[in-house]
Amino acid sequence: MYSVFYKLLPTKTNIADGDIHLLNELEIKSIKKTERLAIIYAAVIGGIMVIALYAPQYKYVSFFSPREFTIPLFQYKINISFTSFIYGNILVFVEVVFLTMLNIYCAHEIALSTGFIDKGNKSSKEKKEFLLNISHQKKNKEIHKLGIDPYLGLGKSAIFFMNLLFSLKATLSNYFVRIIFQRLLGRYAIRVVIDLLGIPVFAFWNAMATATVLKESRIIFMGVNYLKHFEIELSKFRALSEIEKSILYDTLQYISISKRDYHQNHYALSKIIIDKFSIATESVHLISKDYEINLKSCESDFKKLNEKILILGIVLDGNVSYREKNRIKKLNTSGVLTLEFSKIKEIANGFMYGKGIEI
Repeated sequence: MYSVFYKLLPTKTNIADGDIHLLNELEIKSIKKTERLAIIYAAVIGGIMVIALYAPQYKYVSFFSPREFTIPLFQYKINISFTSFIYGNILVFVEVVFLTMLNIYCAHEIALSTGFIDKGNKSSKEKKEFLLNISHQKKNKEIHKLGIDPYLGLGKSAIFFMNLLFSLKATLSNYFVRIIFQRLLGRYAIRVVIDLLGIPVFAFWNAMATATVLKESRIIFMGVNYLKHFEIELSKFRALSEIEKSILYDTLQYISISKRDYHQNHYALSKIIIDKFSIATESVHLISKDYEINLKSCESDFKKLNEKILILGIVLDGNVSYREKNRIKKLNTSGVLTLEFSKIKEIANGFMYGKGIEI
């Protein structure tokens, strides 16, 4: 269904110029307009779905009223409305379909604006699958095949709870808002008011989710374009010694652990470097304890290359967190990085809207 929808989207005149790793003012303006409209539409969909969920339940009370059931094994009685449960799940499905289509449309428009697709290559299987995966927020875990693990050192339970909280953020927000208003209004907090409080909550989270998808789309498309440019630059670099290859492998693992994310741009950067320098991969690569010592003994041209790759890894997802700020300070102190946090943050902000990456 989504594949057919993607094919039916009209391919307008491409406004992208020949400079694939930079955006001009017209391209930036087009992307910002697309993102603003999409965020508004996503919020409206969230609000409409809350109304669609509760309005019929107030009009047709008997149809949606709960029934008492006994669980035979425990002899425990519960009140549940299967009608409400089924109807709610249908609405969730419909909402997901609408939001996904909105994401595909907007990602398609951004891909055109950045020059990632055009009339000639839009229908290619590779481009289509790549864009649909981004629209579905599907993480690329191919980086494991390179021996690199973003969650290296974290237990499975910690990873599970991180993902669970991320998935339930809208439901939990709505629950806490309801509790707060019930406390504030007491007996005046009639059910209709409490139920309709979900409108701004779900509208907000829909808008946030869509904004995140569009930001990711823009960053990934620009990242892919920039890495084509970087790959050409990298092809002119000399052959590396085994120690230098090991250091670069450490750097890629360090970037991955620092980000704690399966980001497409990090995978693409790692794949390019490993392939270019024929770095032998492992099932799981552990950072060498002598990483900094080995780096200090390397040639100056390699130190500059390693620093550039490290900075690229930090900025290519468009986000430099304050948790990374402390890591950058340590790298500054040890001499691995010469650029400070403020400058790296500036580069990341510029990259997000197509100003390129100058290191």
